[in-house]
Amino acid sequence: MKKMKTNYAILSICLCVWMFNSCKTENSYKVEDLAGQWTIIAVKDEPVQSPITPFLEFDISEKRVHGNTSCNMFNSAFETDAKDQTTIRFVTPVSTMMACINMDIEAKILQAIPDIAHVKKGETANRVKLVDKTGSTMLLLEKN
Repeated sequence: MKKMKTNYAILSICLCVWMFNSCKTENSYKVEDLAGQWTIIAVKDEPVQSPITPFLEFDISEKRVHGNTSCNMFNSAFETDAKDQTTIRFVTPVSTMMACINMDIEAKILQAIPDIAHVKKGETANRVKLVDKTGSTMLLLEKN
């Protein structure tokens, strides 16, 4: 009887650990999962509507990001945290300086980038959120 209680306790602990890890994996997204090109589909929950599609392209091994803000191209580096694989901080982006008809989207994207602190899974498998320290979505990205 004692052995059965011990086995039940071990089984219960294993089940709890499995459930915790399943939930964590489902809701988290690691910085390394950002590799490749992503379309910016919303800035601070406002959908992007532009004839030129803004995007971010991540090179994880080099810790660099390249992109388009709907007008100008930009490059930046980013930093990660080995203890928290969802943490990402961008270095101030360097951008070309062309003038375009509608600079609003570009300004919003460039203002959002310094506030980004973490990566979170989006509502669908091909979407990811770049959020600030409070969890507010700065950029909503969709995998190309």
